[in-house]
Amino acid sequence: MTFLPKALYRNNIANHLNDIRKGYIRLSGKGVIFGLMCVDQDAKVIAINEFFDKKLNVWDLSALGAAMYGVSKQGMDCFGAENLERSSLIYKNMQFFVRSIGSFKLDQRGKRELLIIVLADRRVNLGLIILQMNKFAKIISNEVQGNQKIKETLKMSEEEMRAHIKQVKNELFKKAESMNMLS
Repeated sequence: MTFLPKALYRNNIANHLNDIRKGYIRLSGKGVIFGLMCVDQDAKVIAINEFFDKKLNVWDLSALGAAMYGVSKQGMDCFGAENLERSSLIYKNMQFFVRSIGSFKLDQRGKRELLIIVLADRRVNLGLIILQMNKFAKIISNEVQGNQKIKETLKMSEEEMRAHIKQVKNELFKKAESMNMLS
């Protein structure tokens, strides 16, 4: 995790994501989970599990997960369905899974959905992952609601978020360059 902000994988929510992964491994042990993420509906990354595959792009996966959730919500509206529980894409060798674990009101900015995103190989049993998510959904939701720093991040407008991500990327690339110079 050399090039990701430690705040993403060293926080209480990341610990809960780690517990979801560990619980799945204890129950099944089949397949490989490449990454677990907690994001909001606008793809603002809140946390990732500590074993997140270093080759994966956190920002692209969060955007893909939020977009997939948005498309699923549109489908829900189109079909007149009640609540969307989950959405998944299944490829020949991979599964990309998005699930809403709750929502909360964020001041005047309205209701925010919290999403868990899972990228895993085809052998992972999503039913067992859902079981683990159910166990931690309320805990994670309460943790986000009680964390002022996370709430401030979620309040950012799109322009503010772009500037924030640009700043984080600059810091990370500077760190990477200095590490390469030391090698």
